[in-house]
Amino acid sequence: MIALASPYASPQASDPNQIDLPLPVTGQNGGSFRISHKERQIFGFDTETYYTKGYDVRSLGVDAYVADPRFDCYLVSFWGPHGNFVGHPSECPWEEFDNCVWISHNARFDRAVFYRLKEQGIIPTRIRPREWHDSAALAVYLQAPRSLAGAAEKLLGEKPNKAIRDAMKGMQTGLLCHDKAVLDYALDDARLACELWISHSDKWPKKERILSSLTIEQGEYGVHLDLQRVREGIETLTKVCEAEAAKLPWVPRLKPSSPKAFAEACQQAGIPVPNSTSEDDPVTREWVERYGERYPWLKHMSEWRKANRMLKVLETMQSRCRRDGSLPFGLKYFGAIATGRWAGDAGLNFQNFNREALHGVDPRKCLVARPGHKLIIADLSQIEPRVLAWLAGDHELLDKIRNGLPIYQAHAETSMGWKGGDLKKENPRLYLLAKCRVIGLGYGAGCKTFQFLAKSYGLEISIGEAKRTVDDFRKANPRIVSLWQAIEDSMGYHLGSTFFMYLPSFRTIRYFDVQDDNDGYYAATERGGRSINWYGGKLTENLVQATARDVFAEGLLRIHKAGIRILWTVHDEVICEVPEDSEVTVETVTELLAQTPDWIPGLPVAADGIEAKAYTK
Repeated sequence: MIALASPYASPQASDPNQIDLPLPVTGQNGGSFRISHKERQIFGFDTETYYTKGYDVRSLGVDAYVADPRFDCYLVSFWGPHGNFVGHPSECPWEEFDNCVWISHNARFDRAVFYRLKEQGIIPTRIRPREWHDSAALAVYLQAPRSLAGAAEKLLGEKPNKAIRDAMKGMQTGLLCHDKAVLDYALDDARLACELWISHSDKWPKKERILSSLTIEQGEYGVHLDLQRVREGIETLTKVCEAEAAKLPWVPRLKPSSPKAFAEACQQAGIPVPNSTSEDDPVTREWVERYGERYPWLKHMSEWRKANRMLKVLETMQSRCRRDGSLPFGLKYFGAIATGRWAGDAGLNFQNFNREALHGVDPRKCLVARPGHKLIIADLSQIEPRVLAWLAGDHELLDKIRNGLPIYQAHAETSMGWKGGDLKKENPRLYLLAKCRVIGLGYGAGCKTFQFLAKSYGLEISIGEAKRTVDDFRKANPRIVSLWQAIEDSMGYHLGSTFFMYLPSFRTIRYFDVQDDNDGYYAATERGGRSINWYGGKLTENLVQATARDVFAEGLLRIHKAGIRILWTVHDEVICEVPEDSEVTVETVTELLAQTPDWIPGLPVAADGIEAKAYTK
């Protein structure tokens, strides 16, 4: 295992007055480089591999891509302040880079290539870096683009030419190995990764580097797959898709997914074509409800989409399963560039499985513990509303939570006038309303949005009641409303410049190039990125989610330090795997997760957990 927690060491000779004799090494292109033995500590590392249409990382995922018989790594490159190499991996002087610090841009990919080359016997098994860091993760932490070209432009002031990479698609690797332009391009990628590290690594805290490395290793290790359940799910959903598709007026003439056919059918029916067909879009759901009774094919279309989407998930799981029964996956460290929360990656989103089973099929239950092991699944309890209360200074609510009162009951007592006993038992509807208020109104949502959210939790309310609820929440929670306004005013003081939002954890969210418009402020959260509209509630949501993420991250680090295997995370939830006879219990994990960090004193943090054989929410 690579040491994840090793501190970064600047390259320096032990004796500054001593002169080292350099070692020349020649690459396949005939070039040479010189490495000082005492200063050979940091190198950018990059690989170039064959790819073509249908055989690429996006289609297959990293692990299936490198395991494919077509895999061919034809170039590796190292670049450091004291030397470089570019050439075929069989000619690389691997010993010269052993036990050094390697920097790769998208290290998940280059690590997979590295391990595959070891399996092929091209790299000696004893070779390994002392540390391996991801300059892409460093870039997104600094709110720069994840791509190497974008990161280099925004953080180094360089704009590399990626046209060469595009031209390499499908070309014979034997020719590419000797093309000077390709060799220069490959070496430059390694250089840029190294330069990003040298220039900016001091701005990336050690604990965040550990989290980045953990994220990569989680995807590499993977989770065991219940292939029988996957196959049964595929069979069920295939039948559902066929049955639903047969009820669409344009099938079999055109595919069920045809946007053109869908638009034509809407026009023929005399109904508007929705801007979105997402099931999560409240406007789309309202559209289906309005016209679905008159035109039943709309509901069949909706059902086909849901079944087909889940079918693709199961088919991807099946195709990517390794021989040992494990499923590798991708997670993006700092997938949400402002809040820092994790995101799904590589065509299989572990952050966004369906909440409910569909036709008896639940992809989550296909993810199981390895033989002889069990899962411990734990999540922070209502961490976002707790953080919001702390930020707003709602001490009355926080005191009730500390004294053991459930947060929805505490909210009903402090904001809704509840004077009775157990709210959930005595008035279930009011309890559900309190829950929806806590979940949905802390960030300035309007009445239509709240009405939709309440319905998703099984609470039917009129638009009039939704408006009265929104108004009542704001009147009863002036501290939260004041927080919205204070943050919005703070952004307004930074027109034409960058607004820095400081978190309790000492992390900073930057909003670049703040501009004023008739409908509010506009700013980008990615350097050079697209500006979007911001208002007090939305800024508060960023502040709360980022702070909650940092509380959660502290818990992850404690769990990792305790030697407990973390398989992956979903928002505020951690999925661990331990041997069946392990002394690690649900209580062990929840106690490690639910500790209040020193930087947010007084925040009541709690966690719940379960033990299971399969992943469940």
